[in-house]
Amino acid sequence: MRNVMLAARNLLRHKRKTFAVLSSLVIGLAGMVVFQGFLGETMRGFRDSMILSGLGHLEVAGREGYFEDGEYDPYGYALEGSEAISARLGSEPGVAAVFPQAGFIAVAGLGEVSTTLLVRAYPANRMHLSPLKAEAKAPIDRFTLGALVAGTPIRDGERDRLVLGEASARILGAKVGDALTMMTVLPGGRLAGRDFTVCAIFAAAGGDKTFAYTDYASAADFLGIAGPPVLDVLLKDVSYTGEVERSLPEGVAYRGWKDLATLYVQVNSMLNGFLSFIRSVILLVTLFILANATNRNVLERMREWGTLRAMGTRRRDILLIVVLEGCLQGLAGASLGIVLGFAVAGLIDVAGGLGYSSGIQSYSIMVRPGLDSVWLNLVPAILVAGLASILPGIRALRPTPAECLRQA
Repeated sequence: MRNVMLAARNLLRHKRKTFAVLSSLVIGLAGMVVFQGFLGETMRGFRDSMILSGLGHLEVAGREGYFEDGEYDPYGYALEGSEAISARLGSEPGVAAVFPQAGFIAVAGLGEVSTTLLVRAYPANRMHLSPLKAEAKAPIDRFTLGALVAGTPIRDGERDRLVLGEASARILGAKVGDALTMMTVLPGGRLAGRDFTVCAIFAAAGGDKTFAYTDYASAADFLGIAGPPVLDVLLKDVSYTGEVERSLPEGVAYRGWKDLATLYVQVNSMLNGFLSFIRSVILLVTLFILANATNRNVLERMREWGTLRAMGTRRRDILLIVVLEGCLQGLAGASLGIVLGFAVAGLIDVAGGLGYSSGIQSYSIMVRPGLDSVWLNLVPAILVAGLASILPGIRALRPTPAECLRQA
């Protein structure tokens, strides 16, 4: 404790020099905290948008094979007891919605023009279209399919309606109110055809050329299936995932959002690695700056080291004082940097966040660093500062007390 007090007193004795040395660490870690908060909030938004765009927090199927090749082949993967499973999951406190899904591949034709569509079917009240170029605020109990360009979404009770992508509509020359002839292949090679009326046209980056949507009841009747091949489960928060997984009945197959949102997992892992690299660069620069400053400080205080050793202070205590001074410098610099970073992040959030537009929808990205920003930056900074003080501390021990006093 005595050595800690001595180290703290030495730092307070040279406030201006200490602050000048720590300024780079303060600014670097403040920027790191802000960037970490921005990146974390961006990735959370990316994760939630993927989940709510059609993946779901959980998908529950009758067999494992569905997740390999059953998404657009609903005939061989019927989920038995789907209504009972849906009621059981719907009673869980963390569940926002449970509903059936079906999908099929169809050739859509209008006049002499045709294109292939991947059609997904959900209950009408579980499909949401955001206003075009407005700020996206997706409800948590339904899928957000994209931005509404024209028309109106499918209403409860309407049948044989189709929500068509903007790119597909351009290819077909289709507009709201047109009837598209949909052809698909049934088991045994039989063809099924039906006219679906375009009720809405949506825009979605990378999805409005391939995907189309209809209500589940119309799809089930068109395909001739008695029950859904899969149930989609939406949760109030991703933290409920494990609890809901444990409540699933035995014998069913399921995939959690981490298995479904593979793109998010890959991007998040890459960006976390990038964040660690930036933190390492900042700490490496800090190491050299502190090592140089501590070395100069040790040389300027040779009389102090000589006096302490002449009074009987052990060599290891001298080294400990120097290292403790470095650690306290790291603690002070990291603390100031983290506080400054949280303050800047708070100001950005008060101002409404950072605006972003995809051309289809607008977003406000908040900067909300978590508590992990504290220990992820504080602990390495203290360790690096202590490490930077070891060699200068050893240099203070080499001369004898008499040589220290003569050098001073």
